[in-house]
Amino acid sequence: MTQFNDKPREKQIEQLLYQPLTIGKMIVSGRVFKSATSETRATAEGFVTDELIDFYLPMAKAKTPLIFTGNLCISKQGHSAGKQASIDADNKIAGLKTWVDAIHAQGQTTKLIAQLNHGGRQVVRPNDADNPVVSASNVMEQSLGTKPRALQLNEIPKIIDDFVRAAIRAQMAGFDGIQLHFAHGYLISQFLAPYTNRRNDLYGGNLDNRMRLPLQIVKAIRQCVGDDFPILAKVNGTDALAFRRGATTDELVTFAVALQNEGVDAIEISRAHYESVPPMLSGSYHGFLKTNIEHGSGMGFSSTRKKIALSMSPMIESFLTWSTPKGEGYNMPYVKHFKHALDIPVIASGGFVSREVMENALINGHSDAISCARAFIADPYLYHNLYHSELDYPICQYCNKCIARLGGMAVDCYEPEMSNKRQIMLDTDILF
Repeated sequence: MTQFNDKPREKQIEQLLYQPLTIGKMIVSGRVFKSATSETRATAEGFVTDELIDFYLPMAKAKTPLIFTGNLCISKQGHSAGKQASIDADNKIAGLKTWVDAIHAQGQTTKLIAQLNHGGRQVVRPNDADNPVVSASNVMEQSLGTKPRALQLNEIPKIIDDFVRAAIRAQMAGFDGIQLHFAHGYLISQFLAPYTNRRNDLYGGNLDNRMRLPLQIVKAIRQCVGDDFPILAKVNGTDALAFRRGATTDELVTFAVALQNEGVDAIEISRAHYESVPPMLSGSYHGFLKTNIEHGSGMGFSSTRKKIALSMSPMIESFLTWSTPKGEGYNMPYVKHFKHALDIPVIASGGFVSREVMENALINGHSDAISCARAFIADPYLYHNLYHSELDYPICQYCNKCIARLGGMAVDCYEPEMSNKRQIMLDTDILF
């Protein structure tokens, strides 16, 4: 994997990443956003905690223009990770409002966007009659060992309704908008990919049928929240399902155009499913499986699966590390296609950590904004530090130790040197 670092075609605009951007009726103060990542900081039932809010406060304090929350599950059925914040019932609204108010209290500069998600088959939990694991079809998730059952046709209206009700709750709680998670192999992504969607009804087969459900979700939400409430979506640029038929980039671009036509205000581009090769994230995977089994979502694996994963971990981890060496902008080859086809803003994710590479992506017209997840985990003051670094601030090393622990331990930087720099920075409080 090569690092994206196109040389700019024109003279660099001063502090380009601080230029405002209009998304629907919302004006965002800059071009660097915090992309979503599961926080593992809510209660077991999905209620907001002080620990969850505290993770985001430094980002708002640094005037990060826009923050996508970690994926909020829209229903008990859609729950996909331990201590995942939820937006599945009205009793969650008060806590969500506290979260929003805490961010806005930092000066109203930061926009907080609620990411709504249904995990589908990408979950580590047993099937049971009251809470079955569901997907477009009954195709086993290979990385987690989870076997879903196919959603029945008469169950699909409930999925749409769950998304709609979650969007209404987000609006009631005061979020500045919502992002619909249609990427990363979660439920809607499972409907889009032929590999995971083998239906022969109105929701399977050709692309029009495979994208019918997400388009119905967007249409229903827009009718309920009105024209002024921002709706964003996250879409894969590639499913990266080696030797299996994922949705192609051309199909995903067509899908994004359809989302635009249905009223979506911006598209964030990412990549992959959980079981994809190359995987979702670049960088090192050495020790990833052992850490995940001991401290992350892998704690829920069966004892047999744990033994098999640990025995194969050296080979698997070496291959994943080889297939996705660390580098910035690794989704840009796909992002360019979306930018060419869409009139709404396109947001690029993919390992960005440095100002130069971010600026070049914008200057060359390849994207309208940049989103970062791991970079903000390492440095919550990232947006400030890009142009005003007074300290030797922490920079993500692509070790993926944070991601390996998700679902078991609170999201944080677990690389010792960067974690120490992060703590010194926060203790020093360079912003004041």
